[in-house]
Amino acid sequence: MSRRYKLIFVLLFIISFQYGYGQKKSKKKPVIEQVSQPEKEYTSIEEALLNKKTATILNLENKKLSTIPEEIGKLQYLQELKLGYNQLEKIPESVFKLINLQKLYLNNNKLTVIPAGIGNLTKLKELKLQENKLIEISDEFGRLVSLETFLCGENQLTKIPNSIGNCTALQIIDLFNNKLEIFPASIGNCRNIKILDLNWNQLSSLPNEICNLNKLEILRLEKNKIQQLPAEFGNLVRLSELLIASNELVDLPESIGKLIELKELLITKNKLIGLPESIGELINVKILDASQNQLNGIPESLKNMEKLEELYLHNNQLTILTGESFNNPTLRILNLSLNKINQFNCTIDKCKQMESIDFEQNDLYLFPNLITNVTSLEYLNLNKNKLSDIPKAILKLEKLKQLLFSGNEIITLPIDLYKLNFLEELDLSQNKLQIIPLNFNQAKSLKHLDLRGNPFYKWHLKQIKEKLAIPELLVD
Repeated sequence: MSRRYKLIFVLLFIISFQYGYGQKKSKKKPVIEQVSQPEKEYTSIEEALLNKKTATILNLENKKLSTIPEEIGKLQYLQELKLGYNQLEKIPESVFKLINLQKLYLNNNKLTVIPAGIGNLTKLKELKLQENKLIEISDEFGRLVSLETFLCGENQLTKIPNSIGNCTALQIIDLFNNKLEIFPASIGNCRNIKILDLNWNQLSSLPNEICNLNKLEILRLEKNKIQQLPAEFGNLVRLSELLIASNELVDLPESIGKLIELKELLITKNKLIGLPESIGELINVKILDASQNQLNGIPESLKNMEKLEELYLHNNQLTILTGESFNNPTLRILNLSLNKINQFNCTIDKCKQMESIDFEQNDLYLFPNLITNVTSLEYLNLNKNKLSDIPKAILKLEKLKQLLFSGNEIITLPIDLYKLNFLEELDLSQNKLQIIPLNFNQAKSLKHLDLRGNPFYKWHLKQIKEKLAIPELLVD
């Protein structure tokens, strides 16, 4: 065979091979992506019983049921049972035969007791019991070792079984608005808890073991009778939300300064007489509300709270304020109203973002001159004090929009008060003014001027009405 024919033979072989391979490849079936279908939710027992092996979800909510047929116990493959918003007064024993249940919703019924049978549901992960009339939960509750979410708010429980400490998978516990007087120390074993809601109960104390919950992120304790937090409370280092308002706390533990994940600290409506120096270590707190307590002093360390924006100290027992407690560059709102402050000598020259200071209803005889260094102020309330004059230095507060002096003993005003170019509201009512400058017409932004309750000369009162053209002028 000549060389030419050999080349032709090789070429034909290659062509035929590629063609055959391509044909074989083209016959290969394309890959079809499998899409999982959601499990069917059955809405009647009858339908579910006809499909026992596929019935995993049964929803009987809001059907005005007062009883549940015993046949429900035959649905052995059931994983979710929703019986909320009915009229059930007790849980039928047949429900406790559903040993594969992972979710059981019994909320918004008329249940008074959770019986021992609940312990059979060892695979249960979510249990909803809120808005019933529960007064007792069986100790067998502790067998729910897979339980992650336990919602039992708005009932009438006075105690929780000690066996809850065996439910170590728990992550969420909601016991809002019950009548709990004590909380079991065994809760310290449940170290996976992230949310614990005990708002609106009758607790006078917390077990020390609660400090073991080092994964706890949200703790709600409002409207109880708690007098003291455990000394090691600061071990709850992951807390980002702590609600302890409306209790009977007389102090806070020094360890509270370790809760550096907190963004807000709301401790209003307690009986606190002081705050720990360690509070200044809460470097992420933006809002601190310690109003409606019995505070007689403020720690200097407040100035170290690097992100503090709002500070509420109204309705306490503060009298003399000195030092640098409020000298915080991030502070925007400071409320000191409803105290007994007669001296304010705090250095606040670093408060470059301060927008609002409220001194209403205190005992100030002298205008707190140091606040005139806070040139960012837009709102200043000095209503119901004992001031006799307004210093000319107030003109340094060029950004003021609201200036309130009602209920003082002011006799004279700075003649250039109208030069506060952004001032929109000026309240001078209930003072001792007999005469005022009549140049307020030159004020660029003034819309509201309240002069009521002052002993003006009659001739001057007539001048005020004739010469001042303020949109909202209140005189009589």
